[in-house]
Amino acid sequence: MSGYDFLSGVRVLEVAQLGPSSLGGYLADMGAEVVKVEDGAGDPVRYMGMPAMGSPNGESLLHLRWNRGKKSISIDLKEEAGKALFRRLAARSAIVIEGMRAGVLDRLGLGYEDLSGDNPALVFCSISGLGSYGPYAKMGSHGPSFDAFGALSSINPYALTKEERAKSNAVPVGMHAMGLYAALGVLSALVKAQATGRGAQIEVAAADCAAHWLPDSVDAELNRDQCFDREGFLGGEGRQAWWPRLCHYECADGRGLFFQAYSPKFWDRFCAAVDRDDLAQAYRSDRDVNAIDSEVHPWLEELFRSRTFSEWMELFEANDVPAGPANSLETLAENPHFLARDNLYETLNAEGVSLRLTTTPVKSPGRSFAPDPPSGVGNDFDDVLRDWLEVDEGEVQKLRGGDVHE
Repeated sequence: MSGYDFLSGVRVLEVAQLGPSSLGGYLADMGAEVVKVEDGAGDPVRYMGMPAMGSPNGESLLHLRWNRGKKSISIDLKEEAGKALFRRLAARSAIVIEGMRAGVLDRLGLGYEDLSGDNPALVFCSISGLGSYGPYAKMGSHGPSFDAFGALSSINPYALTKEERAKSNAVPVGMHAMGLYAALGVLSALVKAQATGRGAQIEVAAADCAAHWLPDSVDAELNRDQCFDREGFLGGEGRQAWWPRLCHYECADGRGLFFQAYSPKFWDRFCAAVDRDDLAQAYRSDRDVNAIDSEVHPWLEELFRSRTFSEWMELFEANDVPAGPANSLETLAENPHFLARDNLYETLNAEGVSLRLTTTPVKSPGRSFAPDPPSGVGNDFDDVLRDWLEVDEGEVQKLRGGDVHE
């Protein structure tokens, strides 16, 4: 069972491993019937990365996220019988996902041109690290390299010690953005296909996703001669004017707080609530804003250390001043707002261990999100063939015979 039912009836045939599996995962979360084609070993992400869940050799969290709600069948796509079976399934699919190095299915005679002849409305998405064209197209790639390409980060988190990882703020973008961008493209093409009967070929490269992530990064560099500092936005030293009013502070109990009284009305409310009219008056003077910011910041640091996080949040709520937690992973997992917004569901992993996992940021009032855990490798072969191809038990067993991995 998938998460929601928005894409109920949409059949997706996926040949994907590692990060590209996230595309099918997002579609399954929204209700599509996603059938994952795996070889005998299965997607390496099943048992890759840290931590192992349930036991030292348990499944990975990436697998539990990206492959939940999917069905799994095993087909040997190097054999002619396997290719023929794949074509039959693709003819009944709305979407085919190629989530390997770009062009793998083409080389097997199972690319868009090969499949769309039998299924003109097919949406075919190739999702890979570097894409099918360009100077680097034939090169291999791994997750951290996408952000390095996109000028975001050149850090491989797993080159750091556990302690260093805990302190690092490096967040991988390309590996996680590719599935989201691909889902946008695929669903847009699907809407057109359903209206016109004509499908489309979509390509998404994770390196491109990283390069496109920030609109004020490479776009600014491409137009360097047309970029100007916005008057009134920057204070001294190139900092945002009034930056102490939109900043992280530590409370008396060590909890982090992100203060957001940036606009004048909220700043005035805050100053009145803490009986510090001097702070409000400081920004009404004609003095240099950088000098004021430099004075206000240590005042605020000392002030916030005078009360606990809970005490500050009560004051902010009572006086309508925007602020919130600067969470650690530990405090996020217990945060009342996070818990109240249906961000968790309970499931069992392959070993029968009960786990609490995150749902999806997409919420729908009145609908619960509780997808099935990932299926075992090849477990759904018989059911998929009966349902998709409408074959009897004899033909299922025949197809299972020689060209399917047990």
